[in-house]
Amino acid sequence: MSQSDVLIVGGGIIGAACARALELRDVTVTVIEAGPKPGAATPAAAGMLAPFFEISPDDPLLSLTVRARDLYADLAPALQDETGIDICLWMEGIVRVAFTEEEVTRAKGDVAWQRQSGFPAHWLSADDLRERLPGVAPDALGGALAPEDGALEPRALHEALLESAETKGARIVRGESVEEIVIEGERTTAVRTASELHRAGAVLIAAGCWSGQLGGLPRPLSVLPIRGQMAALVWPEGEPRAVVYGSGGYVLERAGEAVAGTTMEHAGFEPSVTDEGLNQIFRATRRIYPALDGAEVVRTWAGLRPGTPDGRPILGPDPTIPNLWYATGHGRNGVLLAGL
Repeated sequence: MSQSDVLIVGGGIIGAACARALELRDVTVTVIEAGPKPGAATPAAAGMLAPFFEISPDDPLLSLTVRARDLYADLAPALQDETGIDICLWMEGIVRVAFTEEEVTRAKGDVAWQRQSGFPAHWLSADDLRERLPGVAPDALGGALAPEDGALEPRALHEALLESAETKGARIVRGESVEEIVIEGERTTAVRTASELHRAGAVLIAAGCWSGQLGGLPRPLSVLPIRGQMAALVWPEGEPRAVVYGSGGYVLERAGEAVAGTTMEHAGFEPSVTDEGLNQIFRATRRIYPALDGAEVVRTWAGLRPGTPDGRPILGPDPTIPNLWYATGHGRNGVLLAGL
């Protein structure tokens, strides 16, 4: 039987980030990490840091996501110093291309409210767009540029966060699945796996789309899997690095590949790729970045994002069990919000 101040259920990118943050505050932590699951969100993620393209201007999460993005400027070198792992942070801007006058109007409106709110944003004319991104569709009418947005390598970030937390004292229990949250009276006292009872002063649920499947929870947890299919193609030689949104998809360059996505599907816990989903991705890719037309497909995959009914994460303490906490339901913003 083990004992810690906080036990974290789930060792994905959010659980790892929480473990590191707690260890920095001298809180003893145990992380129960079941190991690679088919469809786990962290290894499937594209890794974009794009608060302005994922959240609407009236969303209360906007300031939180911008803050999370900005914190990576310090987090990336800190993780490299602590672990030697480069998370490949790239903050040279993300573009949303516009193909119709309606999209132009919407994009220019986005630029306007961002600038009025004090955030850097620019409208790129068609000529400016092609100078910046030669491979973009020639019929694009322009694009909105968020110059401080970017991307990183999610697998490297996850590895670095876990290694950092472990070197600071966190105990990482790998290969075990939590079967039950043990609640006695009005407090949680432990979690039970198949082989051991792990006692803790508090429990944090960070099990991604599987969070609602845990036994012993005091209430139903509305976290469901949202499948996102993706593909990697060979990035054209000589084409500058880019992250581009538009016409139902996105394309980003990473390590010589074009990562293209994605779908948003309610398909249960089924992390398979489908012909329909991939065709949707390839149509969007050809529309956004014709330079990739005919590029070799290196691999395809699918991930299960932890979605919630209102699209916002579930963060904070349980309303009746004061030492049971939640950090789950991050949807498409898990990598982004891990920076906090």
